[in-house]
Order: sequence, then structure tokens, then C-alpha cells
Amino acid sequence: MPTIPLVDDVYGHIGRNLMEDHLRERMKAVPVDGPPTSFAPIKPSTTYPVGILGAGAGGLYAAMILEDLGIPYKIVEAQGDVGGRLYTHHFERDIGAPFNYFDVGAMRFPKTDSMNRVFNLFDDPKLNTPDIALGSRIKRFYFVGAGNNNTLLSYNGITIRQNNQPPLTDDVFRATDVVKDTDAARYIAAGTKAIVDDVIRPYGKALLNDLKDGTQDGWELMKSVEDHSTRSYMAFQYRPSSSLGLPATALPNDVINWCETFDKSTGWYDRSFSETVLEAIAFGWNPDPSVPPPNWFLVEGGSNKIAQAMATYIEKQKPDAIDFNSRINYIGMGKDGSNNIMEVKIDQRATSYKFSHVISTLPLTVLRTINIKNAGLSLMQSNALRELNYGPSVKIGMLFRTAWWTLGKDKDGNVLNIVGGQTYTDRPLRTVVYPSYGEVMAGKTSALIASYCWTDDATRLSALMGNDNKVLQEFVLTELADIHNVDLEYLRNQLVEMKPWSWSNAPYAMGAFAFFGPGKFKNLYTALTTPAGGNAFHFAGEAISVRHAWVEGALDSAWRAVAELLIHSGADEATRKKFTDNWGINLEWVTSSALVRRNAPTKPGDLPTSHLPVLKNPRLDTTLFSLESSLLVHQLAAAEATAAA
Repeated sequence: MPTIPLVDDVYGHIGRNLMEDHLRERMKAVPVDGPPTSFAPIKPSTTYPVGILGAGAGGLYAAMILEDLGIPYKIVEAQGDVGGRLYTHHFERDIGAPFNYFDVGAMRFPKTDSMNRVFNLFDDPKLNTPDIALGSRIKRFYFVGAGNNNTLLSYNGITIRQNNQPPLTDDVFRATDVVKDTDAARYIAAGTKAIVDDVIRPYGKALLNDLKDGTQDGWELMKSVEDHSTRSYMAFQYRPSSSLGLPATALPNDVINWCETFDKSTGWYDRSFSETVLEAIAFGWNPDPSVPPPNWFLVEGGSNKIAQAMATYIEKQKPDAIDFNSRINYIGMGKDGSNNIMEVKIDQRATSYKFSHVISTLPLTVLRTINIKNAGLSLMQSNALRELNYGPSVKIGMLFRTAWWTLGKDKDGNVLNIVGGQTYTDRPLRTVVYPSYGEVMAGKTSALIASYCWTDDATRLSALMGNDNKVLQEFVLTELADIHNVDLEYLRNQLVEMKPWSWSNAPYAMGAFAFFGPGKFKNLYTALTTPAGGNAFHFAGEAISVRHAWVEGALDSAWRAVAELLIHSGADEATRKKFTDNWGINLEWVTSSALVRRNAPTKPGDLPTSHLPVLKNPRLDTTLFSLESSLLVHQLAAAEATAAA
């Protein structure tokens, strides 16, 4: 497997510093003097495999790692296929086949340092044998419309092409009618894009400078606003740069609402400001206008092909690796003689699984619906399962007879000529995503994401979804017709099939992706990065990573869960070395001083191994990561020492 590059990125920088600060506080309770603390004796079971709960991206990735290390495992999956939120819906009719599908879940991947692990997976030789060939499916995604970018902006009853925007002072979208609690003219002259950029700039720029200069200033600045939502930061702490020509005060509420409408989705600004900053950087924000935006990619055939590729490889090595259609109803600690085990029970089965360790990649929302009262969770971990937020998201896919948005004409006789990209609106559909796969330049792909919504917009639209979607279908067609200025009856005749999907209503997801509220990274998130169940129950999934809503987050969390398992099962040196040689390092879990490519001096309160007598235990040696020290080692050591104190 190609080595995963040791390149620091903003997510790794945030995650690492988050854990370092958390551990400095936690280790105040660890006894520094006296005899070394040690783990309770561990007798690794050679009888029972590792249980992996969920066959989504994280679960399959964990299985690939364990397969490579020669550690037995079993994947338990509630549904009849792999993928989880790597879900691609294929329409029943074959119009436009083989491109008669849309990605209900993950659909696009930016080529940035923050996404190294997922692109490394695309290139993994094990997934690029002639019968799998995942890498050959990676194609360009048109985040911005191809050609002249004829996609649309439609706000306050006004629709224009994105390639034909008039000067801001023209107030084409009638902001004066919605910004009423202040003199609107100066804000309109600045524009929502410039204001939002100015809000993010000090934090995004400082974080990127941290990576470049080996400093911590960006982290300290970001930490100072961790308890803010985006809305509260803009309303109370933000002060506009003088270059915008705005009053030197925080933003009025109407201006904040106006910015949110054009920048994100309804209610987005009520979530963590940290999430907004990280999201902007992930999507290519950079203070230097000369830096080109990232290239975006998709998986031809749908993102479920990622899961299928991993599953095909896994099942070639172990045909019975995945137990499908097995809904878990119980996870608890048990005994096998003197060995600690984890017991997992399945609906309508008399027998249960016995595992040496369990890695749960289930969404936290779903995990709460399972009986885990005997799984050994701390109170903080139980609270984290309840309190950490998932965001709602809706997609409505439609298959048409033709790609009317490319080949069709509007009511004025103009050819629409939209190829790829996205139309944005304040109407209920919010975002229309045009296909980037297949022969889109020739208008041969006729599957459209008619609506992609988040937060409150998704919650409201999902209320129209049910067994009979006729009302929803007519509503969506009417909205599409109005936005694109085409005849409604024409679209009715063009429509072949519709597939609406709400992730909040999906029983095995209960939310689209982790989307934390203010302050929830500090204690709740960190609680789930330590195993429960006597160190045999490990939490994974994109929520247990700072890379929320990205497949990369699921993969990184699976890496961390396997690393925990190796530590607590007493893996030998050869296994530990193979782990890091073949699967790289997770930079969320490497101390700042151990990043050899950075020149920053050790800061006061850093975490060298000498601070913890517990680290004298040979099973906690830091050779597991081939670096000076690991935050994961400190996290596990501090948990043990605190419990023993």
C-alpha cells in the first residue's frame, strides 16, 4: 500500500491541539510521584475475533487494516449491502444508463492535504486489481459549472446566471427589502461574500500560518471562540475590517440572516463557529487569491463503489467476513474464563457473538438505540452519545428523459446550456446539483439532484416525504420550472422517476453527518476518543474525528480505533511496525513536538513521555507510531492512571 504522506493540515492541527489541551487538564489528576501505574493484566484472546459494527466506509477500512495485520475480525451489518452513508441510488428505468443514478450520500472529494487518506485508498493496489479497478473510476467533479458556468442564482424572486452578476450596488436581489434594522446601503455595497470572508479570514489565515510557520497562534485564536456559534460570533465579537467601509460594530441581526441565506442553509449559523471555519477551508478558502481552488473528484458509478471495492477485496480474503441483515440489539462486557470479552447480540437470534474487541462505526445516534448499559461507558461518554449533534440533510433525485438543463430552452427561447455545477436559491430546494458524470458535455446524463438541503431547510422538506410523494413531486417540479424559467408541463412530461431521501428519517443513520454545536469539541468529543468496555469497546465514525461530513473522517477514526486495539491487546513490535508502515500516521494523534518537519520549540506543558510514569509500561511504548510520542498513548495512559488514582 502506498505510504500516506506525513503532511500536516488544518484538521490535523485542530484535532491534535484539541487533544493536547484536553490531556494537559486530564493529566493534572495523574499521580506524578510514586510507583508506575500499570494496566490490569490483559490476556488477548486467540479464540475470538475483533467485531466491527457497520459496513460503511469506517468499518470496511478497519477490516482492511486488520486483514493486513493478520488479526481475525467479523463485520456485523444491519442492512443487506455495504456502504452506509456511501449510498448511491440507481433508478429503475434504464434511461441514460449506466449513468441513471445519483449519490444520496457522499458525492465529491476535494484534492487537498486534508483528504490524503481517502485518495491514498483510491490508489491502493489491493483495490486496483483488474476486477476492482477503483482508481479508474475517479473522475473530475464540476463544483463550478463547466464552460461558461451558466448555473443560476435565485433569491428574493430574482434569478440571474452566475456568469452574469451585476455590480453589488445594483442590489439585484433586493437586500434593502430584508435588511431593515440598519442602514442597508453600506452592507449591500460590501456584499455577503466579502462580509463572510472577513468573518472567517482572521481564523482561517492564522490556522494556515500555523502550518506554514510551525506556530500555535491560529489554534489559540480559534480556541478563544470555541464557545461561539457562527451567529453569536457575528452578533457580539466580530468587528469588520476597515477596508469594507462598514460600521466598526458587530453585525445587525438582519445582516447576519442575509449572509446566512447566501452563504449556507437556514439555521447553519446556530452551530459551532469552528465548524464554519473548518468547512470553509475544506472547500478551498484561502487568504491568498493567487492560490487556485482545489480540484474536485467523484467516483464514476457512484460513491458506493468505494464500499463495494473494499468489500470485494475483503470477501476475496475471507468470504464470510460480513454478516448482513443483522441488526444489533445488545453490546456488553462479558467473560471467557479469565479473558475479558465483548458480547454482541442480534435481533431474533438465540446465540450471540463473542469478540475480543469491538469497533463501533455506527452513527452515535444509532448506537443510542442499542442496549449498551453493560458496555462500560463512562457518564461523560453516555452524555456525549446523547448531546453530540448530527445535521439533517435531504437529497431529491430525479431521472428525466433528457438533460433539459443542458439541451432545453427557457420560456424566452434561450438554451439553458448548464453543465455540472450548482444552482443556489433561497427557495425550498436551496441547491440544485447538476451531474458531472457521464457525457455531460453532450447532455447525455439525465439524472439530477433537484434539491440538496441541510439544517432547517432539510427538516422542513423531509416532512413532505412519505409513502405517497405526489405532493412533493409536483412541488419540486414547480420549483424547478420557476427557477429555470421553463414550462411546468414540459417538466412533468420529462420526468421519469423521483427518489427523495432524508438522512434524519433513515433508521440506520438518524442524521446525515456530525455537525457540532458550540463548545462540544472540548469535552464531549474527547470523551469518545477513549475506549469503553474495559478498553475493548472502541468508537469510530466520522463524528469521532474533527473531519465531520467527510469520508476522510471515517477512515481516520478507524485508524485510531485500530491503534487503540493494538495497544490494549499487547500487539508485538512487528505488528505495530507493519501498521504504521502500511497505514501511515494520523496527525490528529501525534504530539506537536513529534512532528519532525516542524521547527516549533516545545511549548510549556507539552507532553513528553517522562511526564507519565505509566508510560514505563512496555505495552505503552511509543514505537507503535515510530515517532517521539503519541497523543493516543497519552490519552489511554491518562485514562488508566486516572481510574487507578
